[in-house]
Amino acid sequence: MSRTVRATIATLFGYARFGGAFAIGLALVPFTLHRVGATMYGYWLASGELMAYAALTEFGVLVTLPWLIAQADGRNDRNQIRELLTTGGGAALLSAAGCLVISVILWFALPRLLHLGPEQQSMVVGPVLVVALLGAVAHPLRVFGCVLNGLQDVRFNGTVDLIVLLLGPIITVVMLLQGYGLYALAFASGVPQALVGVANLLRVGSIAPDLLRDWRRPKWSGIRRLFVEGSGAWLAGWGWRLISASDGLVLASLGRPTAVAALAFTNKLAQALTQMSWVPCDSGLAGLAHLAGEQQGPRVKQTIVVMVRVYLALAGAVACVILAVNPAFVRGWIGLNFYAGSNANLLIAILVVTMTFGHAISVVSSVLGQRVQIGSATFAAGLIHVALAFAIGMRLGIVGVLIAGVISHGVIFSSLAWRPFARATGMPETALFDDVIRPWLFRMSPLVVLSLILQKLIGTPPLPVTMGLGGIVGLAAVWHMRPLYLSFGPVRALYDRAFKWLPLRPRGAGAA
Repeated sequence: MSRTVRATIATLFGYARFGGAFAIGLALVPFTLHRVGATMYGYWLASGELMAYAALTEFGVLVTLPWLIAQADGRNDRNQIRELLTTGGGAALLSAAGCLVISVILWFALPRLLHLGPEQQSMVVGPVLVVALLGAVAHPLRVFGCVLNGLQDVRFNGTVDLIVLLLGPIITVVMLLQGYGLYALAFASGVPQALVGVANLLRVGSIAPDLLRDWRRPKWSGIRRLFVEGSGAWLAGWGWRLISASDGLVLASLGRPTAVAALAFTNKLAQALTQMSWVPCDSGLAGLAHLAGEQQGPRVKQTIVVMVRVYLALAGAVACVILAVNPAFVRGWIGLNFYAGSNANLLIAILVVTMTFGHAISVVSSVLGQRVQIGSATFAAGLIHVALAFAIGMRLGIVGVLIAGVISHGVIFSSLAWRPFARATGMPETALFDDVIRPWLFRMSPLVVLSLILQKLIGTPPLPVTMGLGGIVGLAAVWHMRPLYLSFGPVRALYDRAFKWLPLRPRGAGAA
């Protein structure tokens, strides 16, 4: 199976997963709000952001490991893959222990940090502890998922993801109906991940039993090297966490728990669609690492240019949907009280693009070896974001923390990451502007104007109508952007099957 076919299959599964998650969320969020209340749900979201910091004790090993396995697979080095598996397992066990310790410390600090009263504390801290314990159990098992990702076992990974997608909501609904409150959300978050880890272990034993034989005790030197390899991804994880998952915590710390929920609901559509827009290229990262392992320099550069085009083209389509229909979507879905306002909506659309561009140059550079440099840039941008979010958010609330995100990601991170990207790819620093950014701006400008006009015209139609209009806007934007992305393998394969009768003049060439 070729890299393009694998990436295409992974993309289809990814879209099915995100589409299913979005549809389930539309029904599940109002149901959950009715059962636990807006205030407690806001505290739950904020506590989740806080406890997520404990997971960063894994030092980026599980982010980097699939790329290292893919490179070893490109060299057909089974001994190296086996060594990476055992060494990664040892590193994951150490990380799980550290994660549990940090989680317990944060658990004790949670009431003070979020200003929880006695009644609120009794409702929140127990479920948070459940999440921490289940996460510590599931974490070492994630190594087997890294192996499957590195080997590009895309059909199994996609099937398991869809099963987990259904299992979490089932647990949530059943336990909420039984009156378990936030415990339902806690078990729905942790139990599926533990089950996935067991399923991945069994799958590795089925398709690559040689990797589970002749294990040697991992050496500390090997674990240390793996931690060093992952240190860049670890720093990047901290930075991304500070930038993208601290806003609710900042608002809660400023004494605005209901604003946490308003921001989450106004940002819901953007988050879901942004993750979906990343699926095609994220699905090709293992293929990019495999290609780099084969030392095909010219093809690697061609692939990178087209991948960044795809990232930005699809992000532009998402931004158009947010500008055109997100106000009507939030009002029709949850209600006017949970819409953060037109200024916040505009900033969210800008963040879709800036975060996507940052994600693109970050993952490409990391796959190709500039992990520490990218991690340092992300971490620095994250620290600045939190400081700005507190300073501006104290005066402007939700709008303030979103402005902080635009500055930290659109200006600071891009400036810091530009040179590491150029070193990793061997491309001049002006290449992205000439080959990607300038043609994207040319095609994006009229779409922004039309989207803002449509927002004023539609008002607040029924939710199904709003969703239909959003789909039309997104498809029209994707179609308008097609010259930028049709030379990317997975997209080209889907296009050729569905639209063979349409003329095609793609720019560029090459795909992983």
